[in-house]
This record gives sequence, C-alpha cells and structure tokens, in this order.
Amino acid sequence: MRNATERDSTRIRDIKAARTLALARRAEGAAAPERATFPYLVCTCGDDRIGLPLASVAQVLPGRPCTPVPGTAPALSGYVALSGRIVPVIGLARALGRPDASDGTRDHLVVLRREPPVALSVGRALAIVRAVQDGAQPEGEDGPLGNGSASAYVPAAEGSPDFTIIDPAQVLRRVIA
Repeated sequence: MRNATERDSTRIRDIKAARTLALARRAEGAAAPERATFPYLVCTCGDDRIGLPLASVAQVLPGRPCTPVPGTAPALSGYVALSGRIVPVIGLARALGRPDASDGTRDHLVVLRREPPVALSVGRALAIVRAVQDGAQPEGEDGPLGNGSASAYVPAAEGSPDFTIIDPAQVLRRVIA
C-alpha cells in the first residue's frame, strides 16, 4: 500500500510540475495585455482636431444660425431652439482661445449630454474613434492648446486622425461661470 501512495504522490507532484511549466511558457509567449480604449467624437476646430468623449455627447446636428445675445461671453455664439428648448451654443474654437475659422455654412452642433443642455459649435464632426487615453502632451508645451482644457494628445494610428482630447465640462466651467 505504501508503494501505491508513494506512486500517487510522485504522480501528483509530476502533474503539478508539468502544469507549472506549461503556465510559465504560456506567460512568456503571451501578448501584452490589452489596454482599455474609449470612444471619442473627433471634430475639427479651426486647424485643430478635437476629441470629445462620446459619453458626453447626446447628438450631432447640422449647424444653424444662432440668435446672438449682446453683452455675453465672447465664446457664447448665441442661442438656438432644439426640440422645444432654448439651448446656448458655445463656439468651441473661441472657448479654447483658438482662431474661429468657421464660415457658418458647414458647421456642426454637438449637443452635450447634460442638464440643462448646451451645444458646442465645431467645424465638422469627422468620425468616432476608439483610442487609449494615455496619450502624452507634446514636448515643450503646456498642452496642445496651452489653456488647460486638453487632457491628452492621441497620435494618428491605423487610418484614424490625430487629435487632442478635450474635457467639455472643463470648457463649460470657464465659459459659463
């Protein structure tokens, strides 16, 4: 009986050693762990490409004329009626301190997912791109836009444009304070 017990324990030890070796080999040959990606709506804003987190976007609409309001912040383009509500429109380029190159005829409105609703006027909504949000700031700059609204730069990859990730809440805090 003792020989059978010794054989069983030797067999169990050999099985464990083989499994350990197989697991070690699998880890050596395994690819790098996948990093989480997040979807961004990439828009033009003057000469820049801006990425807005898709979770903050309610809808994208063709641009339309705004009713201006005298004495408001320069970034506030005016107000539009959307679905029976009066919604302020923020010119994203002006809010970011960039030249506003829009001609008003081919712009898009990006309505943000928040209450009360706010729309951002952008040049064009280009695409939805999934990207890892660990992009680095370009060297020698405070940020691609230099004003603190940019959280990361995403380089171009596999047919996707390069863009700067913008936090819309931070832009709105500065404009609608």
